[in-house]
Amino acid sequence: MKRFHRLAALAVAALMALTLSVPALAAFDQDVLSGIVLIRTGAPDQDGVMNYWRGTGFFVGAAGEDPEYIITNCHVVEEFILTGKAQGGGTLHVLFDEDDEAEVYLVEYDAEKDIALLKLEEPTDKRISLPLRAPADEMLGDEVYAVGYPLAADMTVQAVSSFSPSDASVTTGSIGRLLTESGTGRRLIQTDTAISGGNSGGPLTDGTGAVLGINTAASNLDQNLFYAVSIAEVLPMLDRNNIPYTLAGTQDSQMLYLAAAGAAVVLLLLIVVIVAVSRSKKKKRRQQAEQQSVPEAPRQRTPVLRSLAAQHGGMTVPLHHQPIQVGRDNATCRLVYRDDTPGVSSHHCQVFFDEREQVFVVTDLHSSYGTFLVGGQRLAPDVPTKLSPKSSIYLGEVENTIYLDLE
Repeated sequence: MKRFHRLAALAVAALMALTLSVPALAAFDQDVLSGIVLIRTGAPDQDGVMNYWRGTGFFVGAAGEDPEYIITNCHVVEEFILTGKAQGGGTLHVLFDEDDEAEVYLVEYDAEKDIALLKLEEPTDKRISLPLRAPADEMLGDEVYAVGYPLAADMTVQAVSSFSPSDASVTTGSIGRLLTESGTGRRLIQTDTAISGGNSGGPLTDGTGAVLGINTAASNLDQNLFYAVSIAEVLPMLDRNNIPYTLAGTQDSQMLYLAAAGAAVVLLLLIVVIVAVSRSKKKKRRQQAEQQSVPEAPRQRTPVLRSLAAQHGGMTVPLHHQPIQVGRDNATCRLVYRDDTPGVSSHHCQVFFDEREQVFVVTDLHSSYGTFLVGGQRLAPDVPTKLSPKSSIYLGEVENTIYLDLE
């Protein structure tokens, strides 16, 4: 018996040692903050008054060397380009800190791909270059992080800001789809990682700190959909300009998998030892009462709205404890219709799911053309109407039907 206990103790010690040697997965790499920078552009209007815009960029270069090249979105520097660049009175700077900025120069840009390459006059030791990794299909569902200086955050709360790396915002989500944009051939990453104005041009990274894409835009139809330009679109531009960059290698991943495999072997050994010890005990100590079967808890189903309108392509919107509005106003509505949709008002109706009664509650918000049940009954404004799952309503016209159900 003592021998078994010694083996179990050795197995546990080996497992702990291997676990400590394996880097943590799906955790934001803080080094990313040292590779980003705030970009500020200025351009005069027709009256000669200077206007300013801002965005985010990140440094690329050889590992371990001071970087000088910056990747961002083309639309971040669009006004600088349109005004005629420096000759037209435009300015282009990066801010390392509140009182520390430097002029940067435009090396190359591609408006259709929405990418731009900038360059400092000389390399800087104030930032580091970030490794790059082209996204692949096996990354679908992986956790990702959007990093940048969102303007909305500074407009919402007046924080003391120095525009240093510690002032950057980090949001997290996952990769929903890798797609190619029709008409441009641009490769995009679809994610639910929140991106807002000022985030543009910042990196979308994985848990190891490798840049997968450039944060670019939010969807006009769904407030939970955001897009980043795949880093694969940037690599040809870097190659054309003979600019060194670092690709995230596979060596660390291989070491990770080997360490994890070793940990699994030790864990299996530990299980074998525990089973052997358990079997050596006396029969009277192993007798147990028959286990009572416990019915499996029913699966929790999520209340959703599914639009049957052609413009939404079968889009569903989940309900999470709060009422949502439906209409044409993309600032407040969760299910947004195009401005030219017949029969739909800016704030048409509100939908809520009552968890206690397990019913949907629909309220018309004084819409111009009305909210109707499938049978044609028009709902009275401001009067909540309870509907069971698998019910349908339509906004103004039957083409704007919404299906209510639990999934």
